[in-house]
Amino acid sequence: MYQRFQQIMKADYHLTPDTRIVVGVSGGVDSMVLLHLLCQLPENMRPTIHVAHINHQLRKESLEEQEFVTQYSKERGLPIYIGVWDSGLTIKKNVEQEAREFRYHFFEDVMQETNSQMLLTAHHKDDHIETVLMRLIQGNQLKTLSGIATSRALGNKYQVMRPLLSFSKKELYVYAANENIPYYEDGSNFSDDYLRNRIRHYVRPMLENENPNIGESIVRLAKEVNQQAVVIESLLKPLIDTLITYQNNTWHLDYLSLKRHNLAIQSEVIRYLLTDVQEKTKLSVGYEHVNQIVGMIQNDKPNLTGQLPNNWLIEKTYDSITVSKKSHNTVKHQKIHLEKNQGAFLSDTQWLGMFEVGKETLPEELKSWQYKEMVYTCGKNHSIRVRKREAGDRFVYNRKGQTKKVSRYFIDEKIPIKLRDLSWLVFDEKGCLLWLLPFRESYLSIEYETDKIQYKLVYLYQEDE
Repeated sequence: MYQRFQQIMKADYHLTPDTRIVVGVSGGVDSMVLLHLLCQLPENMRPTIHVAHINHQLRKESLEEQEFVTQYSKERGLPIYIGVWDSGLTIKKNVEQEAREFRYHFFEDVMQETNSQMLLTAHHKDDHIETVLMRLIQGNQLKTLSGIATSRALGNKYQVMRPLLSFSKKELYVYAANENIPYYEDGSNFSDDYLRNRIRHYVRPMLENENPNIGESIVRLAKEVNQQAVVIESLLKPLIDTLITYQNNTWHLDYLSLKRHNLAIQSEVIRYLLTDVQEKTKLSVGYEHVNQIVGMIQNDKPNLTGQLPNNWLIEKTYDSITVSKKSHNTVKHQKIHLEKNQGAFLSDTQWLGMFEVGKETLPEELKSWQYKEMVYTCGKNHSIRVRKREAGDRFVYNRKGQTKKVSRYFIDEKIPIKLRDLSWLVFDEKGCLLWLLPFRESYLSIEYETDKIQYKLVYLYQEDE
């Protein structure tokens, strides 16, 4: 086993004594074998090793395992970094996911502190096989059936590497026994509370009764899925680059152009989009969301909204489908009354003031916000009312005094629902609509009268990041 491991490290890792690495060591047989193998590398290949151990505080043995890994590392002159997960004492839900997030955040911190280039973890072939089966049972997308990758990015600077993926758990136990490597057996590995354990204890043995080589078949399948995903992505990448843009944590899909292609290509482009969303946001997305977007594209309605987990939205407008976080732009009031030379917040990111011309006073902290204004004339003792739109609202849109429903204007101008919901209606004290904020002024507001006082409405707003 050691010779195979050394060949892998020589071919794929190119380690030298100047290479600085972090090794995740739990104290179990997998990570203890990995640490031992790394320490056995010849001097010209042996990197500078930093041990990182997580005490999840989920079991009574956790502290004992922490002390064991600490002592083992110190005896070999290896610096060790301990992360203690305080939530482990009380957490009841999503334990595996929350623990994983804490673990990798801690690993990233250790890598930054030690100026290391890569993190090595002890995932092995059986983990790889079980992961494929888990994702198959959970109904995940085809691309995820490639299982555990030999490497992946961690943040923007680091790499996670898995040099034991070609070794079985049985091989690790045999190597540990032959080399007298101490380790702790995690009692939770025997619990049926976790899907991975149920697959290990029941599903895989049942499959092996039908095909003793099912593990190798799954490994080959995962490899083929990965290769085909690479081929599909490379062929579609030029098209994807023209259809999908990503900026400020928002994805835009040019669905009108995508609609010209057949359904298979549409689905693949959408899968690429949602996979990117999943990787960047950790959202759980699947077939139902692919089908949801396909359905939006086929639907003739110009404005549609769909839901993703954790308050993320899929929104179809006239020329684009966007995926973005639901705005927390809290409306302060549904109705606002302003006297002259006053201002007020409409929402967290919107402010409106009404001033006599020449007497504008804007809040200092808002001067970096975007700016719109409207000048109009009126008599003395003037005030305005501001409210959200209601059914039947109309405004004067031409010199003839003809009116149009606000709802019709939104449709005619193809204004997205998200922007419609941010709009406000500004009325004078007689109830005439002056401004459909921020889109256009009523025609009445443009008719200046020189014998009356001029007023200025100032609208400040902050665009979503």
